[in-house]
Amino acid sequence: MINNSIFYLILIGLTHGAVPHGVMVINAPTEVKDLATDLTNWMTLLPADLQKVPINYLAIPGSHDSFTVDISKDSNVSPDGVDILKKLEFLTVVKDVMANWSKTQAFNVVQQLEAGIRFFDLRLCFDSDDGHFHFCHSLYSTEVYGVLRNISSYLDAHPQEVVILDCQHFYNFTTETHAEIIQALKDIFGSKLVPYQSSMDSITLENLAKAKQQVLVIYRDMMQSSQDFLWSTNSFPTPWYDTMDSEQLISNLNNGLADRPSDTAYVSQLILTPPIEYILAHLLSTLKQKCALDFEDARTQWISAQKPGQYGVNIVLGDFIDLSDDLFSRSVINLNSKLDTKELNKGFFKKVVTFVKNLETKIFS
Repeated sequence: MINNSIFYLILIGLTHGAVPHGVMVINAPTEVKDLATDLTNWMTLLPADLQKVPINYLAIPGSHDSFTVDISKDSNVSPDGVDILKKLEFLTVVKDVMANWSKTQAFNVVQQLEAGIRFFDLRLCFDSDDGHFHFCHSLYSTEVYGVLRNISSYLDAHPQEVVILDCQHFYNFTTETHAEIIQALKDIFGSKLVPYQSSMDSITLENLAKAKQQVLVIYRDMMQSSQDFLWSTNSFPTPWYDTMDSEQLISNLNNGLADRPSDTAYVSQLILTPPIEYILAHLLSTLKQKCALDFEDARTQWISAQKPGQYGVNIVLGDFIDLSDDLFSRSVINLNSKLDTKELNKGFFKKVVTFVKNLETKIFS
């Protein structure tokens, strides 16, 4: 009979060249400096060792309520608007205030992609008046299909970049409209779509590039189970803390990271949320001023204190990601230089040992 220790060494040596599904060997990281010099191609240009890391362990910048750039005082009130404001929408001053407190981004989709954003938070509305799908945030914004086509075209030109689309909220949806938007996702992205997997261990930039897959779609609705390319809400937990208190938000974010599951992706919503009472007390101000500009220093400090990895930060959402020459994206992307691949190796090695032990049991039982 083969000595067990020799058996382990032989099989671990073999698995280095033929790693079991979900297990990989990552080399020690090379020294990196600025990973955000080219935001348009930042994933493509990550060092080889980081290309092998599952994306749920990378630091990825995302935008909150991503496509509100087209909201204005001329926009119609959407189904998610506050009921009392729906009744007063005929008043121009009300629409002005709503627009000032509904717009969360100043960049359109192409500008966000060029700024390094790779996670998009989608609030979807079906407008029964014009028969089209729109993004919304109290007011109707950009039509959906044009944005999706722009993303697909961008990915055609950048074949090693990957985006995550989080279909987070649905308004005015029926079984038929769900089916229509799901079919549109299939038609527009086709083979770029990443099939759902219960484990994310093999979802690395390297593997996705080899498979020519670039789009993960999270669908936070029961319809998710109807399609193999739609990722479940459990795969991307995204706690929302609903506060305007920046200190409370930071505390909640830290507590959330401390308890995050290690085997899924994880979204940190680095955003302040003004209640209607706060907005009414600050009618002459804007969401950009109170929730982005006034919060930017604290936001940047929190990001800089983070580290990605198995129990670290993963996806970070922000409002007005364009501020200070894309400082938000640059700060999040550069966290990847802190990634401790040696620590990750320990976890992967344990999986290899478990795989070998299970194989030994089958062979010698």
